[in-house]
Amino acid sequence: MKRKLGPASVFYVLLFLILLYAPIVMMVAYSFNNSELDMGWSGFTLRWYRELFAAEDAKKAVINSIIVSGCSTVLSVILGAFAAIGFHKFDFKGKDLLDSFFYIPTIVPAMLLGVSLLSLFDILHISLSKVTIIISHVTFCMPICFNNIRVALNGFDRSIEEAAQDLGCTQLQVITKVLLPNLVPAMLSGGLLAFTFSLEDVLTTFFVAGPKDTTLSMYIFGQMKAGMKPTINALSTLLIVVTVTLGIIMQILQNRSIAKSK
Repeated sequence: MKRKLGPASVFYVLLFLILLYAPIVMMVAYSFNNSELDMGWSGFTLRWYRELFAAEDAKKAVINSIIVSGCSTVLSVILGAFAAIGFHKFDFKGKDLLDSFFYIPTIVPAMLLGVSLLSLFDILHISLSKVTIIISHVTFCMPICFNNIRVALNGFDRSIEEAAQDLGCTQLQVITKVLLPNLVPAMLSGGLLAFTFSLEDVLTTFFVAGPKDTTLSMYIFGQMKAGMKPTINALSTLLIVVTVTLGIIMQILQNRSIAKSK
């Protein structure tokens, strides 16, 4: 039997939602504020969005972010998919230990991960560039895709694989013609989640980026040092829109993946 929320519970939920979303709502509102100081409402304007679209450094940061996040997402989905399939199909010594190692990059503090990767690139004499950012992002995005795809595989009916093998399919054909087509929703949802994580990362990227490879998150962080500018409100609003949209798409795909595996 479902219990109704009491007045105290309703108050707690409303207070939680206000504390959580009020700053975001204020930032979005002030991105349309005509005042440069963000003190009081002085009229609606799209001026800050026009200035943002006209800023060359902001455009370059967006392009860098699309390249880095796009490449790291594609690599993470491919590596995560084949790693998950390998764990699904084969048993080998040290499997449980290796499985636990997959999740370490997602729980290690971003600053520590950035410092360790910077040290690694320095030891290997690899110059910092977009490539080093992509490699770094793959280290924490691939486990996300791996986990997402493995959850989908846990609910996959193994009898379908056995039927394909009985009909003459090789292991490779089972993977390419049976498993991968059924994993597309999970791969897409994992990829969207990885893209979001990559797009918003600041700390790890700060340590492994070259001098001319400023990403969108780094650009926002750098602009904040000089004070809160209205264009930052506009840029942050656009970033929130993109993130929320990707989150909604990811949730839809994930629900379809779960429903398909049942």
